[in-house]
Amino acid sequence: MSNNLISLNLTTTNGTVHDVEAIFSDLIKYDIIRSRKNYPSKEESEFLFMGLIAFCALQREGKIEGIKVEEFLEQIATVEAQEDDESEEAEAEFPVF
Repeated sequence: MSNNLISLNLTTTNGTVHDVEAIFSDLIKYDIIRSRKNYPSKEESEFLFMGLIAFCALQREGKIEGIKVEEFLEQIATVEAQEDDESEEAEAEFPVF
């Protein structure tokens, strides 16, 4: 995994849109929550991973408070990973044969 931030665009069922920048501490919190709740790993459930990372980042940023993780997950309408321009440029520099 690279040191780049994970960027997500999340929309809730009430229409609220969040642009989320997850950092390393959010990944640590994700691991703690996943372990405590006995959730599957990222490889087994990528959608759950994105929802949990968004939850951790939004809590850290103070954008959501007083909501349990299960309630938050039920309120996600859409979540999309934002493309990293640098990774696209790197791929362009190294063609695949």
